[in-house]
Amino acid sequence: MLEFQIGGTEGLSPREAGSGDGPCLRILTAEEFRHETAYFHQKQMLHSLGSIRYSKAEAYAQGIQGVLRIPPKGGEEDTHLALGFYLERERLTLIENTGTLKALSGQLRDRLGENTTPDRALLLFLELTAEDDVLYLQHIEERMDQLEQAVLADAPVQVFEALMRCRKRLSELNAHYEQMSSLGELMAAAADGGPVHNAAPWENYVGHMGRLQQYVGLLREYAAQLRDIYQTKQDAKQNRTMSILTVVTTLFLPLTLLTGWYGMNFADMPELRWRYGYPVVIAVAVVVVAAEIVYFKKKKML
Repeated sequence: MLEFQIGGTEGLSPREAGSGDGPCLRILTAEEFRHETAYFHQKQMLHSLGSIRYSKAEAYAQGIQGVLRIPPKGGEEDTHLALGFYLERERLTLIENTGTLKALSGQLRDRLGENTTPDRALLLFLELTAEDDVLYLQHIEERMDQLEQAVLADAPVQVFEALMRCRKRLSELNAHYEQMSSLGELMAAAADGGPVHNAAPWENYVGHMGRLQQYVGLLREYAAQLRDIYQTKQDAKQNRTMSILTVVTTLFLPLTLLTGWYGMNFADMPELRWRYGYPVVIAVAVVVVAAEIVYFKKKKML
């Protein structure tokens, strides 16, 4: 039976703190881990815990040491789950700073069976953090469908900003699944005389991460298509605006010429003293504008 322990015992090794008769799973804070003495490359782990930017793992003779950075699946205000881990043949230790991991300990404990090994416990934990990922990706897809409808309907929403947020989250998830696939491959390879008892579950995990990454890839392509559609719509709208401004400018060019010409008020201009000069100029302006409007309509510019 896998012994489950939350918290450390200062001055004692994990085996001295527990029964020492079988495999164990420990969940420690960084401060509790700092007082432990039975872990390899401890300073390196403490340094890594200060700034975990991505998930990675390294195999050593004593076992596998790594860090995990798991993206949130809730709102934008949610924070990442960041932790370190040690996997040895008969011991799994999880170390974190935020207290989030201890909140998940109850769910993890419920998943542990009679013959659960430390590597299997780590796999169960990773599966726990990814069990709702398909639903989360479907939620993103539904949000993108709403954005597509808004783009096609020219709805007054902040489409571009929302689309960029989706693309950012998808890029983050794509990197996460790629890192977790690499971690799973490392674990499967460690089954040959390493701390992993059975490679098959880890190979299945790698396949699952690969499928999630493919789903993310499809959503990223969808997001790129939506961006192109949005940009095309914006370009078309801008072109229509520029076309209208061009037509208006062209309509007033002859009128500007007439007003500029007859606004000079030279003494020898016969129209200044002609009784019908003013009405004739007005009629000429109306005829010119009407002719231009007919022309632009034929060219479908109005």
